[in-house]
Amino acid sequence: MRIPHSNRKCAIIVVDVQPAFLNERNAYIVKNILELLNSSRYDLYIEATFHAEKGSLWEIQQDWICPEGEKTKTVPELAEKLSKLNAIKVHKETKSAFKGNVNLSVVLKEAGIREIHVVGVDTNDCVLATAYEAFDLGFITYVIEECCQSSSSEKLHEYAIELLRGQNMTNNSVNDVGRK
Repeated sequence: MRIPHSNRKCAIIVVDVQPAFLNERNAYIVKNILELLNSSRYDLYIEATFHAEKGSLWEIQQDWICPEGEKTKTVPELAEKLSKLNAIKVHKETKSAFKGNVNLSVVLKEAGIREIHVVGVDTNDCVLATAYEAFDLGFITYVIEECCQSSSSEKLHEYAIELLRGQNMTNNSVNDVGRK
């Protein structure tokens, strides 16, 4: 796994690695994320979780709900690791981790963070939305390809990775002339 390294202060955002979104095809990312957390040091750790209640926009427009409960908590082995790293917990009811109950933009800027790595589920949905918003807020942003996946379709994951690579926004498409 190739990880961008720079002299910038860097945060990692772990997006929606919850039982509601993990299955036999994508569960391998939990091990990969743990490996990343054990081998790389970040200046700030963020754990984002998602839920969609009855009556939410998710039910109205997409006829889908994911009520808050055990299935919407970060998987235990990853939650334990993030707890030891003093991760900031963000609870959200929409795609981007920046739209949760914590003003991440302020937290990241106050901590002097300049670069963000995004991992989790779904590459084509919440990971993509979080990465784009981080970029739009002025953070150098990379999605770590080996640490994200789609809950519904390998093809959707591949499409999202292709979009992100085309914008030099993944660990395997780094194009940053300021890197050391």
